[in-house]
Amino acid sequence: MQLVEQIRARFHHSFLEKEMPKHQLKRASMYLDNASSIGILFDGTEPAERETVLDYAEQLKKQGKKVKLLAFFNNKLKGESFAFPAFNRLQTDWALRPNSREALEFVEQPFDLLLNITKNTVLPLDYLAAHSKARFRVGPFTEKTFCYDLMIDLSGKSDLKAFLQQVVFYLKKMRPTHEAAAV
Repeated sequence: MQLVEQIRARFHHSFLEKEMPKHQLKRASMYLDNASSIGILFDGTEPAERETVLDYAEQLKKQGKKVKLLAFFNNKLKGESFAFPAFNRLQTDWALRPNSREALEFVEQPFDLLLNITKNTVLPLDYLAAHSKARFRVGPFTEKTFCYDLMIDLSGKSDLKAFLQQVVFYLKKMRPTHEAAAV
């Protein structure tokens, strides 16, 4: 079974690299306080991690931000109903590319900021981040540098709250303090 997953991952990376030159958009760094629309991708498989992400999304909404969520469930459950859009393994193709209506609509949204709030690499979420029309994309460290504009490496820590703290820390540090020089 492990061999099949490795083959699927290789196909995934191959398709992603071939498709990327078509999707080059103008990107710009984004200060968290200046972002008015935020897209959040997350792995909703574990209830505790799902609650952490939902709590953070609620904090952002209280700050007046428009937040849109999309969860990936790494299982084959059908018929689950959540208060946010979601897709699962059955809604990906053989190369782990999402093909659900929710995922395709999410990737077309021109967010100011896209956050992939996962501790580890989740291939369907990396695929969506790479194809997103967001101005600035933040996610976990991956070898595929074209997926994100800012990657956070936790260096062995496995706590999602620690990852979120690092994301917020760096996005608050990206405050533009100088104007462009006149030429």
